Amino acid sequence: MTSDTRGGALGADPAVGRRRVLASAAGLATAVVAGRALAADPHAGHGHGDKVYTPGVRNKKRTALVKAAIDCTIKGDACLSHCMETFVAGDTTMGACADAVQQMLPVCRAMSQLGAYDSKHLPDLARVCIGVCTDCEKVCREHAEHQKECKDCADACAALIEECKKLAA
Repeated sequence: MTSDTRGGALGADPAVGRRRVLASAAGLATAVVAGRALAADPHAGHGHGDKVYTPGVRNKKRTALVKAAIDCTIKGDACLSHCMETFVAGDTTMGACADAVQQMLPVCRAMSQLGAYDSKHLPDLARVCIGVCTDCEKVCREHAEHQKECKDCADACAALIEECKKLAA
């Protein structure tokens, strides 16, 4: 005979057995009903109440800008990594490139984050981003013929500059 957690034999008290079955069934029914409610309203239970999302988040207004900024960050990280490899090998000719990318990366990260929220500060940051990315693109173009990472970074900067010009106008 099997024992329950209190050491008694299961089924020894039929009333206790029925209560357990009913409690389990009630818990299962509650879970099913809650699951259906959440499926019908994906925001239910998240504490949003009747809040409406901001237009920037709801409409994803700055998707192209955010993608361009993220791409610039990815390409910049690869370019900077390549610069570091050349430094380790004793070649410092990529110093200006590394410096420009170091300045570009935090601005691009800020652009992607503020762009995702359609921040009211985007036009101001876009003007800064145009300047920083123009400097980075110029320096990276000097190495573009021989360094794929520099070419990719310069191209990504150029694409982000175009997106930023739409905001800065």
